[in-house]
Amino acid sequence: MSEMLLYPGCAIPSKLPFVESAARFVLDALEIPFSDFPGFTCCVEPVGLRSLGLETWMVAGARLHYIASKRECPILTLCDGCTLSLEEVAEVLDSGSAETANEVLKEMGMNYTRRAEIVGFLPLLHSRLDSIVASSVQKMDIRFGIHPGCHGDHMAGGQEGAQRMLADIVEALGGEAVLPRSKVCCGGSLTSVNDDVAKGVSQEALEEFSDADALITSCPFCFLQFDTVTRGKKVIHVAELVASCMGWDLDYMSHHRTSD
Repeated sequence: MSEMLLYPGCAIPSKLPFVESAARFVLDALEIPFSDFPGFTCCVEPVGLRSLGLETWMVAGARLHYIASKRECPILTLCDGCTLSLEEVAEVLDSGSAETANEVLKEMGMNYTRRAEIVGFLPLLHSRLDSIVASSVQKMDIRFGIHPGCHGDHMAGGQEGAQRMLADIVEALGGEAVLPRSKVCCGGSLTSVNDDVAKGVSQEALEEFSDADALITSCPFCFLQFDTVTRGKKVIHVAELVASCMGWDLDYMSHHRTSD
């Protein structure tokens, strides 16, 4: 496998550094070659921020694709929102908007000509499931509520695809997957817009997982919503589960805020 450029996004390094630590541990344990993304900048989050500045979003995405494609390296995203943003901006650029972005990029000596390959962390884990199980030193006998999040659902072609990948990982590592009866959202995109509605959406989601011991997600925004805003049930990131089963000895739950 060629070296990948690790793109952690903004939310994980700034608010969830233990998730990045877990992801790096897993990548090293699986001997997946990677290096830090050079000249890292925000992808411009695709739900809220993009609507505030479409051209800014296009230029930021075009720059990131340019850097990775010039080095002929895939971009490995830890955030499903970044995956969505980078995939969608490439579609927009390739459909005729590259010239607009390149008018700005030329001032930086750059020129977008082709998209870079985007590799999401959840699909990467799922593709290496046999190696993960073979390298595991412990199992997690926990009932996990499976919640990849809306961005993950979208990138996997629908809820069932993302849920299945996350459930496969949980079950392979000794846990029990608790699937929601209907499509649920964490409500995070509504936080600070209408907090009452956001918390109501979150509570409805938690009710779908009333039989679970904890929630597991691949999305940092869902993690933050359930762990710091709604609370009430333990939530972990899939990187933490995999890393822990593979011998990562950090007591990651001590960094979480969700009440017991």
